[in-house]
Amino acid sequence: MLEAFYATERGSLEDITINGDFDLHPDLVWLDLIAPSQEEQQWILDAYSQNLPTLKSLEDISSSARFYRDDDGILHISTYFLTKNKNYQVENENEDESSMLATVQTVAFILHKDRLFTLRGEKLVAFRAFRARARRNDYEIDYKDPTWILLGLLEAKLDELADILEDVHKDLEKYSTEVLNNRHREQILDLDDMITRLAQLEDMLGKAQLCLIDLRRVLTFLSRPRALGSHIYDADIRELSEDVRSLVEHDAFLFQKVRFLLDTTSGFINTEQNDTIRRFSILPSMLAPPMLIASIYGMNTEVLPFAQGSMSFIMVSIILIGFLIGPLIYFRWKKWI
Repeated sequence: MLEAFYATERGSLEDITINGDFDLHPDLVWLDLIAPSQEEQQWILDAYSQNLPTLKSLEDISSSARFYRDDDGILHISTYFLTKNKNYQVENENEDESSMLATVQTVAFILHKDRLFTLRGEKLVAFRAFRARARRNDYEIDYKDPTWILLGLLEAKLDELADILEDVHKDLEKYSTEVLNNRHREQILDLDDMITRLAQLEDMLGKAQLCLIDLRRVLTFLSRPRALGSHIYDADIRELSEDVRSLVEHDAFLFQKVRFLLDTTSGFINTEQNDTIRRFSILPSMLAPPMLIASIYGMNTEVLPFAQGSMSFIMVSIILIGFLIGPLIYFRWKKWI
């Protein structure tokens, strides 16, 4: 899929329909390619003489070649975006947003003096949010300069990560209530399911941290004097860097909270298992005295009390019941059962 945008007179972005390379005129400031076909890549090559990397090469790119400016002065950046996609949903799970697994997608940015090329494998929430913001142009930014589009997309990525961390925080508050409430935990909560949910949150936090650290590296690269060729972007880059720093700290806090809940839930599971084993170990202790007495009276000897007579069965039964109830009362008193 190929989407193209041009800057209006007031600086906002508007999209146009692309049916061939003849629609790719010089006034376009942003070309967004989503899993492009060979034909669409050829359109870009014919119209702008720009070779695009393949999606597979984006995944295999080394960390040292993720941010650089080539001999022609073209800026190349490859960065990670975090997304939730139904294609990566756990099998047989419902379509609830919280049950979807998060995945990290690599997005390539190729910044020319007059336009920006972006290449990605699938649709991303951050891009959709930026397009809506750029169409309204609430901050009156002149998107005729493609560098502002690049910074706007990085800001949208940061906003999406902030929203994801906020959702994780809300989930953790809810899970804390479920785990730490004794009545809810003992009667309703499935602890094994809670372990799975917490593990999914930990996985998401790890991927969010990867994206935040990667974004911090991108901003460090862009803050270099010759990266963008102008100091007019420095204030925005510094502001984004501060936001990244605060989100990295918040992500670390959420990591600690997830670990606490995982350890607590695992402790409750171990406690339940120990209680079950204790009950099974108490049961033989309760049955041992009655079985011993029954075995002794089964010897058919005449010297035992109540071994003969019409009342022998009743008396022996009373003795057996007494030896059964006695340990039961004792274990109840000790609160072992």
